[in-house]
Amino acid sequence: MTISNNKIPFLGHKKGLEIGQPAPSWELTASDGRKVRPSRFLGRPLLIFFFRGTWCPSCRQQMEQIRSSWSEIEPLARVIGIVGQEEGKVQSFLAEHPLPFPLLSDATREVIEAHNIYQRFGLNGFRIAYPTTLIVDRDSYVRYCYVGQSPFDRPDLKEVMQQLRNLNKA
Repeated sequence: MTISNNKIPFLGHKKGLEIGQPAPSWELTASDGRKVRPSRFLGRPLLIFFFRGTWCPSCRQQMEQIRSSWSEIEPLARVIGIVGQEEGKVQSFLAEHPLPFPLLSDATREVIEAHNIYQRFGLNGFRIAYPTTLIVDRDSYVRYCYVGQSPFDRPDLKEVMQQLRNLNKA
């Protein structure tokens, strides 16, 4: 099985999670009020997209690509999006741009920090997540982690779906 792991050096540290390590445990509230935890998805792969913000053009483009490919993605994994914005802004975005997967607000950035992708300061952002795509296997171990080096750096969705197909065969 091919595994990708693109990490960003940042002040002497690597960004993202190591392949094979247990995924962090967390809880966020979905826009419908229900609590979402990664442990809820045990037994099936989980695909997590960390977006810089609903205001981000490249994030919106990626969301649209996911929506357009939903019929191919949905059978392969559960999908969650996480954004470091306040819940009200996320709800306003979703009212105009509904998504087929939950888009969760991480206003405190605690989940983003737990995944080691928090961009406190930088040329490309302030207090946001690096654009990241993460695959967690059915036993809650990290199997794929792609951390973008710029707002436009994201893995090809076909590559991500192939990773999920490979994981589902294992």
